[in-house]
Amino acid sequence: MRDFFFKQASSLPPERSHLHHPGLIKDQTIFRLEDLRRHLNNPFLQLAFLQIVDRGKIVDMQAARCVKIVQRRPIEFVNRRVLQEHLEKGAACLLEGVDILEPQVSLLAATLDRAHSCTFSNAVVFFSQRGNEAYRGHVDTDDVLAIHLAGSKKWRLHSRQAPRRAHLVELEGSEMGPVEAEIIMRPGDALFLRSGTPHQVETVGDYSLHLSFDLCDRAAAIEAVLDLLVKHYDRDALRPYGTAQEVLEKVTSLGHTETFKREFDALQQQRKSGYEEFRSVAASRITFFDRLIESGQAASRPPDAAAG
Repeated sequence: MRDFFFKQASSLPPERSHLHHPGLIKDQTIFRLEDLRRHLNNPFLQLAFLQIVDRGKIVDMQAARCVKIVQRRPIEFVNRRVLQEHLEKGAACLLEGVDILEPQVSLLAATLDRAHSCTFSNAVVFFSQRGNEAYRGHVDTDDVLAIHLAGSKKWRLHSRQAPRRAHLVELEGSEMGPVEAEIIMRPGDALFLRSGTPHQVETVGDYSLHLSFDLCDRAAAIEAVLDLLVKHYDRDALRPYGTAQEVLEKVTSLGHTETFKREFDALQQQRKSGYEEFRSVAASRITFFDRLIESGQAASRPPDAAAG
């Protein structure tokens, strides 16, 4: 998967919007239906990680939120019967935070983070049943890497569009643009999709399970740039009664100063360091009990016959 992304997908010609590699991963174990079942059966699963979609509508999961009072402290847990009911009715399920929950996924996400100077990947698992998808026609603002895990799903890809940050979901046919390709994803397939490529999916089997990495560009966004520019303008402003054009020219000139560039670079590095710290925290595991368990297992083993 690493080679597919860094050696093939990342070097796609500019006119290519996607790259499909059938059967890239044989007998994949990065995430399975059993893993999804394990996480959904955990009563302490955070509902913020979970999204249930029924007939195109996001289900309000407050009915699944339960509270137990322990020593006057409220402890939340999940009523799994509510999840069961929706799944039995054909609902789709989206599980966020998989890069926190699964070490293998976290490791791959950390590898994908190296694609650009400030990428911070987000991993999501999609489970859908025939006739019920988690998302309708939409376009992503970042590149996407999808690994198909179980079942089969049709991806209908449309011609890549100019970048925007609004009107991204619930796109109608005319808003999607011309169809560029139709791909059937099966277990072990990988698909790289460039940002701005409208797509919609259809579960063509009884069910489908895939893992999607959003390769999010976490470099300082326009809001952070403008906020920093305003701070510089506060220290070096125009006199009153200037025109809008004069203000724009002044702000633009401030953005080209060495002071602004240094502060912006420091802001970028601070953000990147924060994401790297998150990866190390997400990958951390409790090892304190390992030696106790190992010593207990050793004590319970029968003595070696040869030693006798």
